Amino acid sequence: MDIAELEAFLATADRKSVTGAARELGMTQPALSRQIQKLERQVGMPLLIRSWAGVALTPAGERLRAYAEDVRARHRQLLEEIKGVEAALEGELRIAASTTPAEFLVPRLLAEFTAANPNVQAIVFTTDSQGVVDELVEGRRDLGFVGAVIHRRGLRFDPIMQDEVVLAVPRRHPFAQQRQVPIEALAHERFIEREDGSGTVLSVRRALSERGLELPPYRVVMQLSTTQAIVSAVRAGYGIGFVSSLALEQRSSAGPARVRLAGLPLRRCIYLVRHERHLPPPAGRRFVEFLLQRVPVLQCSAAFSRAVGRASADHVVGPSATAPAGQM
Repeated sequence: MDIAELEAFLATADRKSVTGAARELGMTQPALSRQIQKLERQVGMPLLIRSWAGVALTPAGERLRAYAEDVRARHRQLLEEIKGVEAALEGELRIAASTTPAEFLVPRLLAEFTAANPNVQAIVFTTDSQGVVDELVEGRRDLGFVGAVIHRRGLRFDPIMQDEVVLAVPRRHPFAQQRQVPIEALAHERFIEREDGSGTVLSVRRALSERGLELPPYRVVMQLSTTQAIVSAVRAGYGIGFVSSLALEQRSSAGPARVRLAGLPLRRCIYLVRHERHLPPPAGRRFVEFLLQRVPVLQCSAAFSRAVGRASADHVVGPSATAPAGQM
């Protein structure tokens, strides 16, 4: 098996189409089919299941895919090391981020990173946490940032920051005069919500489920796609909503008040998501190194990753962040 054959096989697996893979690689379909057939002869069994809808991998194909991704990543890494690590870093850095990291965390990280690496072009796609996972699995992005663990084979979630989910309430709302309210007090309140795939929404639901609780009946008056939009709607008095505490930092006195649920800590981790086997391109690898050098060592237990953390303070990414005891 040579690297060209493995690249052809991976392109076919990713595109789920021999024709699409051939077009991507700039070769004819018969030529690509011959490479796949050669691999099948070497393995001694079929690698693809062909149908009118495209191609799918057989169990043997799935095993070869994992092997091929590892070989391709190591091959690229070797070439880059041979060329020299001191070469100027350049190229695209493709990131998918859920709304809270995209609005309040990723921009300042990229500002610092690209200041030191001006030839790197950062491209950030904002979606919900489920969408971030899909983007990485489909190979459209190199790295991701999410506010909830969504288990998917082959992905690694590294906690890089601790966050808290709080209630944002209008300044004239009765809750605004209280630091915390019992969950029962939310009954029949007017809520502004995020979409179902939001990491913020998932964190609240998991935290309540962990305690055997659920929100009392309430009225959804508006559904929005970003945290900033929820904060604006709350400020305008439309209702109340769960948001990251990051969204309420540096707000004016006229902005929404921050209120916690009594006896129910809604702390969670923000995660860096990456492939376990598929290495990102050079800019992505350097960004991961840059990031992990600047974050505290966090201990996110299973309960913590379900937004029922026991940490006593937020630890924000940055050169001045301190590292609490524990291990990742």
